[in-house]
Amino acid sequence: INFFAKAEYQLNDKVSLFGDVQYRYIDYRMTGTDDDMADLTSNHYYSFMNPKGGVFYRPNNNSEWYASIAVGQREPLRADLKDAVKFGGTKAILPERMIDYELGYRYTNNRGMNLAANFYYMDYNNQMVQTGKLSDSGYKIMENAKDSYRTGIELEAQVPLSPKFIVGANATFSKNIIKDYTAYYDLYSPGYAEYLGQQEEHFDETDISFSPNLVGMASLTYMPIKNMTLNLMGKYVGKQYYDNTSNDDNSLDAYFVSNFVAGYTFDMTSVGSIDLQLVINNIFDKEYIANAWVATDKVNDGTAYVYKGLFPQATRNFMGRVTLRF
Repeated sequence: INFFAKAEYQLNDKVSLFGDVQYRYIDYRMTGTDDDMADLTSNHYYSFMNPKGGVFYRPNNNSEWYASIAVGQREPLRADLKDAVKFGGTKAILPERMIDYELGYRYTNNRGMNLAANFYYMDYNNQMVQTGKLSDSGYKIMENAKDSYRTGIELEAQVPLSPKFIVGANATFSKNIIKDYTAYYDLYSPGYAEYLGQQEEHFDETDISFSPNLVGMASLTYMPIKNMTLNLMGKYVGKQYYDNTSNDDNSLDAYFVSNFVAGYTFDMTSVGSIDLQLVINNIFDKEYIANAWVATDKVNDGTAYVYKGLFPQATRNFMGRVTLRF
């Protein structure tokens, strides 16, 4: 069940207020067993009220300031609930609650220039984060981080250099932290002869998995003739960890990858149009890894077995696309 309402109020010609509220009710009911004969019978009920409010200030036709505060809550997915109850698991996955504070500025003009900056602070309770492990079906296993936050600044720019050239860029500089984290490892006797329960390891402050501190993109668009567009794009993703322990052995190196898109539109006034595109992904043939998983088993003699999977991305590849519009 989902309800949504919003309202706006103009205080004067420069200041306006806005607000909205969403109510969601979710009812999960599972019965029976999974393919591996684990009993999944369980009921889960969630009721969320998500309000948001803020203010816009427009000092002139080109500039806009805004500030807002919002509450966001979300439920675990069905797969998260399944993994939490399988094989007698006791660590139930809980719903996530976030309070989001934002302050931003936008600038536009009639020559097509767009500039924007947005500062945010997201304060989480029971944030659902990836553990770095995969389920037996390849699904990313989630867990709750009791006290965590994400904060940073988002920058965006689009500047026409001439009627035929446009440059654009965006970047996010962020810090993504779990304030007090406990990792759990399965503990065995030597040779996996006997399962001895779980071993805990505590961390005062760690980076949230799969959350690079810097992500950026830049593009150059050239329109040499009518209906033709050439676009070169580059994307940078900073170093990131693929578990929540901030262990450099479980991290992905930063990478930069570029793509090229050439497009032409044939106008057929009486019928519509045909768009042709040639896409060259990873144009400079960069070798990089964008995803990974890790699982660690501990032995009571002090040794550990670490299992990893890395996902290398495709090198240079080509794709053609035809779009018919009527």
